[in-house]
Amino acid sequence: MRIGGADEEIAGIIERINSFDDFFTTSSCSGRIVLICLPEIGAKREAKFIGKWHRAVAKEEVLEAIKSSEKGEIWLLSQSPILHVSCRGLEKAKTLLRIAIQSGFKYSSIKAIANSKDNGKVVVEIVSTERMDVPLGKDGVMFCSESYMDFILSKGNFMLERGKGKLKRFYYGLKEVEENLFLGRKG
Repeated sequence: MRIGGADEEIAGIIERINSFDDFFTTSSCSGRIVLICLPEIGAKREAKFIGKWHRAVAKEEVLEAIKSSEKGEIWLLSQSPILHVSCRGLEKAKTLLRIAIQSGFKYSSIKAIANSKDNGKVVVEIVSTERMDVPLGKDGVMFCSESYMDFILSKGNFMLERGKGKLKRFYYGLKEVEENLFLGRKG
């Protein structure tokens, strides 16, 4: 957040987490729909974003972005919110993980453990099941009909909004923990 990289919709959650003594966020995204162009599947380093939206997207916006694509495969991705949180100790991480899962972030997990003593750093990844990766075309040729594009976008927009609803539940789950004084606060 200090460098202006946080999405507005997730800023309150980041501020709340970072206000606790035993937690700090390392990366986040409120969920997004992206359009990428890549030479082939798996060529992530060569992928070029040709459209990125942290909100519902209209077909006209996607079609306009496709016009800027270069040679390669064109994929539409709908991705759930994601947060990476560094926690002081395994018990704190397990508490955060429980809140995330209860809020609907079913794919959340412990990502890394360093110095597994009582105050060792544990990284929790908070992520949900909403994800869709759909190939749309290649080398400027669309493989799907307009009606299928409408269907894909309606599903992608639905998943995006569903994920944002889980962010609200997670925010209030953190508030409950704060009110119970389970976690220390900075300053």
